[in-house]
Amino acid sequence: MAIMITVALFFIAALFEISGGYLVWQWLKEKKSWTLGLLGGIILFLYGIIPTFQPAPFGRVYATYGGIFIVSSIIWGAMIDKKMPDKYELIGALITLVGALIIFYAPR
Repeated sequence: MAIMITVALFFIAALFEISGGYLVWQWLKEKKSWTLGLLGGIILFLYGIIPTFQPAPFGRVYATYGGIFIVSSIIWGAMIDKKMPDKYELIGALITLVGALIIFYAPR
């Protein structure tokens, strides 16, 4: 159960970081309303809180999160930007995900 909670926290953090960043991107890069930028900033602030619920030291949490973020970004790209990943993106994401899981879940 603890593993499911930590994995869920990683993916929730990724959703918040990517969606918040996407809204700021829309505001600045695509010239959308400033309210999107403000909402994106609030979501990014909340993203910063989520990792504090992880039961590991900061460095280990953020190193693991990096792998989860890569996988989540590729999923976002496929679902939101309609850009299907190529085989090298998938291979790279798999490698980083395996590394992230080793970093966080290896017995110590």
